[in-house]
Amino acid sequence: MNSKFIPKLLLLPAVAAAAAVGLSVWSTAHTPLEASSHREAPLIADDPVADNTDLYAFKDPNDASKIVVIANYIPFELPQGGPNYSTFGENVRYEVHVKNKSTTNGDDITYRFTFKRVNEDPSTFFNIRLAKQNLKTTYTCEKSVGGGAFTTIVTNGVVAPNNIGPRSINDKTVGLNQPSYTDLRQSTVTMATSGEQVFCGPSDDPFFADLGAIFDLANLRPSGAADGLSHKNCHSIALSIPVATLQKDGKDVTAAKTILDPDYVIGVWASASRPAIQTFSASAGIGIQGDYVQVSRIGMPLTNEVINPIGGKDRWNALTPYNEDAGTDDYLSNPELGLYVDTRLFGNAVPQLAALDVQKASLAGFPGLPAKGFDFGNTQSGLYPLKGSAAVAGTALADASLGGYLLKPNSPRSVDIKPIFHTGVPNMRPYQLATGKPNGNPLAEGKPFINNFLPLSANISGNPGGDMLRLNMAVPATPRTINGQPNKEFSNQGLLAAAVLGLVDTRFNGSTDIQPIPNMDGFPNGRRLEDEVVSIELKAVGGAVLAAIGLWYDDYTPNSTSVKTPQLLGVLGFKTGVENNDTTFRATFPFVQTPWIGTGAAGGPTNVVVNPNLIVSTAMPVEAGTYNNITITGTGVAAFNGPIQVNGTLTLQTGGTLSIQGVLATSCLPVTGPGSFVMQDGSTLRICSSDGISAMGSTGAIQLTRTFNKKANYVYNGGAAQTTGTGLPDTVRSLTVNNTAGLTLNNGGVRIAQVLALTNGNLITSASQPLTLLSTPKAGTALVVNTNGAVVGPATMQRAIDPFYNAGPGYRHYSSPVASATLNDLSANTPGFSPIFNQAYNSAGANSGSVTPFPNVFGYDQARVTSAADATSAFDMGFVVPMGSDPMSIMSGYTVNIPATAVVALKGTLNNGPQASTNLMRGTLPQSGWQLLGNPYPSPLDFSLMGGVTRTNVDDAVYVYQSTGQYVGQYRSYVNGVGNPQISAMQGFFARVSTGQTTGSLALNNAARVTTFAATPSFNRGGPDTRPLVNLKLQGAALLLADEANVYFEQGATAGYDAKFDAYKLPSSSGLSISSFAASDALSINGLAPLVATVATSVPLDVQVPNTGVFTLNAASVINFAATTQVLLLDAQTGARIDLKQQPLYTFTAATKSLRGRFSLYFGPSAVLATNPAALAQLVQLYPNPARGSFTLLLPAELGRSPVTATLYNQLGQVVSQRTLPMTAAGATAQFDVSHLAFGIYTLQMTGGTTKVVKRLAIIQ
Repeated sequence: MNSKFIPKLLLLPAVAAAAAVGLSVWSTAHTPLEASSHREAPLIADDPVADNTDLYAFKDPNDASKIVVIANYIPFELPQGGPNYSTFGENVRYEVHVKNKSTTNGDDITYRFTFKRVNEDPSTFFNIRLAKQNLKTTYTCEKSVGGGAFTTIVTNGVVAPNNIGPRSINDKTVGLNQPSYTDLRQSTVTMATSGEQVFCGPSDDPFFADLGAIFDLANLRPSGAADGLSHKNCHSIALSIPVATLQKDGKDVTAAKTILDPDYVIGVWASASRPAIQTFSASAGIGIQGDYVQVSRIGMPLTNEVINPIGGKDRWNALTPYNEDAGTDDYLSNPELGLYVDTRLFGNAVPQLAALDVQKASLAGFPGLPAKGFDFGNTQSGLYPLKGSAAVAGTALADASLGGYLLKPNSPRSVDIKPIFHTGVPNMRPYQLATGKPNGNPLAEGKPFINNFLPLSANISGNPGGDMLRLNMAVPATPRTINGQPNKEFSNQGLLAAAVLGLVDTRFNGSTDIQPIPNMDGFPNGRRLEDEVVSIELKAVGGAVLAAIGLWYDDYTPNSTSVKTPQLLGVLGFKTGVENNDTTFRATFPFVQTPWIGTGAAGGPTNVVVNPNLIVSTAMPVEAGTYNNITITGTGVAAFNGPIQVNGTLTLQTGGTLSIQGVLATSCLPVTGPGSFVMQDGSTLRICSSDGISAMGSTGAIQLTRTFNKKANYVYNGGAAQTTGTGLPDTVRSLTVNNTAGLTLNNGGVRIAQVLALTNGNLITSASQPLTLLSTPKAGTALVVNTNGAVVGPATMQRAIDPFYNAGPGYRHYSSPVASATLNDLSANTPGFSPIFNQAYNSAGANSGSVTPFPNVFGYDQARVTSAADATSAFDMGFVVPMGSDPMSIMSGYTVNIPATAVVALKGTLNNGPQASTNLMRGTLPQSGWQLLGNPYPSPLDFSLMGGVTRTNVDDAVYVYQSTGQYVGQYRSYVNGVGNPQISAMQGFFARVSTGQTTGSLALNNAARVTTFAATPSFNRGGPDTRPLVNLKLQGAALLLADEANVYFEQGATAGYDAKFDAYKLPSSSGLSISSFAASDALSINGLAPLVATVATSVPLDVQVPNTGVFTLNAASVINFAATTQVLLLDAQTGARIDLKQQPLYTFTAATKSLRGRFSLYFGPSAVLATNPAALAQLVQLYPNPARGSFTLLLPAELGRSPVTATLYNQLGQVVSQRTLPMTAAGATAQFDVSHLAFGIYTLQMTGGTTKVVKRLAIIQ
């Protein structure tokens, strides 16, 4: 280069500085959004060595007595940018400025850095060769206190070389012979004579943003974003300064009165200056050198990027915070970005910012406030209507305080954006969290969360503003790690994250006391390397800070039940697309990461890192790292063992309708990154984060762009008390609490479709955070599993009706799973149903059927059975109409005539643990002792689980009603493993006090509860049945529901009624009924003594049909009989003998409704010898016996084909009745009227051919 060109080059900085100083009038034209303090102004873009890129000030997380300040320079350094790699400029004065007093009008402490370069080997073009370095840079650091003279505190400080590559740094012969670049860089950290640690050198650029999208007219892309600073370096000046050095009175942090002590606030800004003019001659060298002129500065990030318009940027760079133009306040009060978050202005033109729609009618409709609320759109009034009013007395907005500065006409953001950037925020009303403030009164006292107020003049009623990064040094640092693991509460959302915790976290929102809330040390209270300032500032422009102090978004109304409105959640969940730096930060000073190596893949304007894809199809740990896509299949269980970043998609695949497959365990470490999270139906997410999962933002276990599935399963398994988090959907398939410290709902409430599993720990609900157990006709009813926990608080349980058998109104039996419900509650959430409690029914006697209006809610009282009439009439006497105000007593059942479309919902405290129904009575009449009981639990009962059932003087059988029409239906029975043992939740059922007893009781506990969800209860026995059994169903062509009878054989059973083996046949109002007889009792389930191979057994059947016509008997089960044992259905009318093993279906025609005596079951060998009277006597059946009014005689075919004469004798041997019966191939049957005979014992003699059989008969009243 010819020397004549040098003067021109040296004059460029002077020209730039002069131009900057000369711009006295700022243009008002707006510029597109910019997002980085790199090349942010036209002139400084041509002078990168002097370009401030970023400034950080934060409490040292390792040492509470130190503050770390980092000033970065030289934007967009390419790691491979040789041979003249970037370094600090010789002709630049770099300064870090500190303000700690509001009574002075200049810096209170200044650190000045000047640099010198030396070429150790000018004979080569390499930067490093043979242990020598070209452009080797050293520095001097000077310090000024209180505006006094500068004193040198570091001499010949060494700037670390750039990380050129392994041969330059590590090679013993041709390089610097250093073991590692990290060690080499760390060795340049030095201690100043005044006690500060100092580092100057290259670093990874810690700023992160999608610059390409931002500069493309704010075309932000939450997915697919690219970090424009990825793999770029910069040069850092880092200082670790004792708090006592920075505090205005020299006090250490331990002397702070509170963590918001105003005496510990500092303001920090950084600058770069060039000499205004200098001359140079070939003979004399440097001649005249003028004063240094500031050409770049930075305080708050993004001020000169998104606040100042392009016409004012160069001038702003040339000024200090102490002589800023008043126009800066105007730009802060009506920021350009405000135009793009207001749909009335240009909001629709920038759709990527639509979620940040600012408050335009905050608190509209609240008493005592302007009717239209407060409007914070650009040039609107904001809080200015309150200026000078009594409402602002005692607040920062009062004229006697800061009102003159904060309340300006047509300057709505002068109350939030302006103080954040220009004065700091005081701990005064209204700048406190809405926690503790009355609803609709943002000016009231709330919870303190910030105090970094540091005006730049004692005259605070004038203009105290100036751009600085303000930090309260008394605020403790939020740890980045705890016990070597990432701290789940550390958030790059800075003070916004602290505000959210202060509002919603029960640790902090219970009082207005000052508390150390995590991330109170984050931006804008200082700035940490991790803080995502682009997102935070955009959210602030969108009104997030206003909302935090109680100026809620427009969709919060006086009728709102929660401040977590869609607008607020949309702002908090807003993402810019690049949420984290492209590499980590160092754990110790200087904290900025080592620079990218020049031989790595780092070239061009953006850089693509190829991250692996991972498919998890088995149970396996996933190591910490960055991934592109992670797919967890239906058989996969992924345990994340460290911080995971996902750039693509994290997918949990479907695992089947009810199976739990595809499980993600977050191991208390958040999953982060620009990627997305997708849950498919039936997948499971295990959450151990104390704040659960959030719908958006940088909180919770999953911090990707996420969708939480309403048909998925969620398990909370933390070690400390947890909240669900706002991300838990309002409806889930299942929710599990496996945390002894408990789980609290805070998502607005949850509706569970299948299972609430309280494995270990309680679920805490409230009126505003309700729990609902859902029920639908097809999907089933949710259940609660109280393994080792309970629901603490109110809950609602629904019960839908399956319309398959009856799609219209009908009697359904209910019970309550909650305490304190009343019968009136049956209609609380049941549109179209109104209970009728007409007490006239109870005293109407025989005329009860004509009572108007006819009641539709009944209980049952066996004491009302006062007649020995026929079974149906006597049983129905027990129904009684309760009062609507009567409680739904625990374990009591009720029958309700209700439409099939009704979904009854009962609310209260869910029942749990031991429950009992005592003092169950039995009268002396044949139909006495029936009890309408109910399932007391929010889950089905299983009466086959004997460990959970204790009976005292109560039969084992239970009976459940199935409606088939409005007033008709049938009962299904269960006893001893035969039938369906399950009683649905909210289901009533009948049981009976045992014969010969006057009182009884039934007790239940959790061991009897079903713990597995099924859409409908199973009608099968729990395990394979080894007993001989016939299940015979009676079916009509027009009826969907069949009636059934069961006959089985087991040791211990007898021919009479056995309370542990048999179930009575309850009256069927449908008219379709089949039962068998044991002595005088009709049975739906009949247990008999084991069969003997050589002895036949006959079981008479009682068949009733609703009308004449064609019907079918279907042997649905014929199991476990010996091959030599015949199982026959005998039709005495037609003579048919049906082998049910070979032909299970038998269709017949009924000419009458009552077919008692026509059918019987035969079990035994193929024939019985006629010469064996004892065997024949066993096959002859009289029933009922004892008889009332009539009895039926059933004769077996084994008596032969000759007519049989049946003669009835009284005790005196007199003939009182005689009939001759023709025989068929199936035998014969006849009914005898004995209503005219006296009560007593009679003898019935049957004679056919040479065979004679005698049976005894009792006739009773």
